[in-house]
Amino acid sequence: MNIRFPSSPPPAEVPVSAPGPHPALQVGAPNRYYAQLLSQDIAYTKGEMSAIYQYLYQQWRTNEQYPEFAGTLLRIAKVEMEHLEMLGKLIVLLGGDPRCQTQLGNRFTFWNGNMVFYGRPLSRMLQNDIRSERDARDLYLSQARFVKDEELSAVLARIAADEEVHLALFQSFLARFEAGKLS
Repeated sequence: MNIRFPSSPPPAEVPVSAPGPHPALQVGAPNRYYAQLLSQDIAYTKGEMSAIYQYLYQQWRTNEQYPEFAGTLLRIAKVEMEHLEMLGKLIVLLGGDPRCQTQLGNRFTFWNGNMVFYGRPLSRMLQNDIRSERDARDLYLSQARFVKDEELSAVLARIAADEEVHLALFQSFLARFEAGKLS
């Protein structure tokens, strides 16, 4: 068997998260209201579960025709999984139960696959991803300003910074697609 190695290293991958480490996962004190607030970040239509599955679905659908985009989607999905992990741990620290459900009014809603956007073609996928990342960024920033817990606020602001990176990547992919320069 002959194994060939490329003569030059592959190009560096574009970063899919904000620079630097995430803040330590700690909270000032248990707060069940904050725990409930974060539960929507896990299981709501535009929460982390939906983002993870949506990006995996899109990666599966686009891998053959747009391998660079598909590879980036997979890496973004992994960042969203890190967010899910952090949120679950924060909910426990806050005294909550990190079930994959959210409370809207007096009604509990469990996450399900109907919360994922399955639209195509690629332009619609990207437009939806841009909207979703913008909404996620804005929600995390709003929560970071709202909570009166500095440690929790720092984590939420850092997650928002990651979502801002995702937003910029999706905007760049859409511009390249529309210019016919995405292969």
